[in-house]
Amino acid sequence: MIRILSVAIPARILTLVLTETAILFGCYFFATWLDPDTVEISAFVQLDSGLQRISIMVLMLLLGLYFRNLYAQVRIQNRLELVQELITVFGASLIGQGLVHYIERDLIIPRKTMLIGSPLALLMLVAWRLFFDAAARDEKAAQRLLFLGMSPTVRELAAHLRTHPELGILPVGYLADHKPSDPEASPLPWLGYFAALDQVIETEQPGSLAIASGAEIQPAWSHDFLELDFGGIRIEEVSGLYERTFGRIHASDARPPRFILADVFEPDPAILRLQGIYSPVLAFLVLFLLSPLVLLVGLWIRISSKGPVMLRPVRAGLQGVPFRLWRFRLQRVPGATLIRRLSLDSLPQLLNVLAGQMLLIGPAPERPEYAEVLSETVPFYSQRYRVKPGLTGWEQIHRLESGPPNTLRRLEYDLYYIKNLAPSLDSVVLMLALKKRFL
Repeated sequence: MIRILSVAIPARILTLVLTETAILFGCYFFATWLDPDTVEISAFVQLDSGLQRISIMVLMLLLGLYFRNLYAQVRIQNRLELVQELITVFGASLIGQGLVHYIERDLIIPRKTMLIGSPLALLMLVAWRLFFDAAARDEKAAQRLLFLGMSPTVRELAAHLRTHPELGILPVGYLADHKPSDPEASPLPWLGYFAALDQVIETEQPGSLAIASGAEIQPAWSHDFLELDFGGIRIEEVSGLYERTFGRIHASDARPPRFILADVFEPDPAILRLQGIYSPVLAFLVLFLLSPLVLLVGLWIRISSKGPVMLRPVRAGLQGVPFRLWRFRLQRVPGATLIRRLSLDSLPQLLNVLAGQMLLIGPAPERPEYAEVLSETVPFYSQRYRVKPGLTGWEQIHRLESGPPNTLRRLEYDLYYIKNLAPSLDSVVLMLALKKRFL
């Protein structure tokens, strides 16, 4: 996996994005060459804004593929559904070209180039996706991973890696100084004792080793691990691989001394100051642009139901200091489901951002009484109050994927966000939040 914008992206997904970008550019440039109205491609590119025209179209298509979740994984579940999704993306891009024509007609692709290039690009993407799916299913191309030790974290990680070939990692088994009591219940085969490490490496040819628990590894083995590392075999703790794979920290498997001594949950003051600048600026712009919508929602609540337009519940803020949260009241309001679905009830929270009580991105604001209890009973829970709460956040965008509400799972995402706090991660969260909210 490759780390981009503070997020680990599977190498195969990145490869798919880059190759499809090249395919799209190639198809439209080839269509330009076939277009009888184009005298010379070089003149079209240099004198007629050809590169900009094609780039706008390609960007629209890539955004469409992203928002239709076609980069979520490389495995094709249904070929007909894939074709339908691609046709939807191309149709939306044609509408987008119409909007570009309305704004600046000189930035759209010529009609004949579009009529030739779009069907060609559609066919090429379908063919490439089928080929890429077949290549991704080939286990020989995946990096082989050997676990040293077994734990619940290893079981969860191994099961996930086996069902997500786009990650490009194939667990081959594990070593441990005790045989499993029920081998069939384990997602991985037991390959022997730790003493058999050299023999297993020669047989399985792993590209990386993941250590499940440092307590199981003897200090005298450090020299052997160093030799393996020089030999091209990557060695890391399971916790690091888990964090990159799931985008969260496995809090239940964390060792307190590691986090306390490393101080990994201490946000960079410079980044916090930067957040304190761009969050209110963006909040003001959004509130200014959406002020008519805010007034309409408030007016609708006033005339359609009895009670106050706004609610001001108390929430725990930075360092657990309580503050009052602004939000629309939706109880007994007709159309509340749509308002909640579009998060319109949360728009007044932009006032909290302007007041410096919240940020655009951060952990979800929690009730003070809950925060106090959870801080006393859940390890590391108080760490989430090292930053201000946010309108949306890394945990909030993953909440639907995590199944039923789970306090520990939510904390794991919040800890990941705090540990990797950066403007780049905030931009990723905003993009994902928009995608989940409106599609």
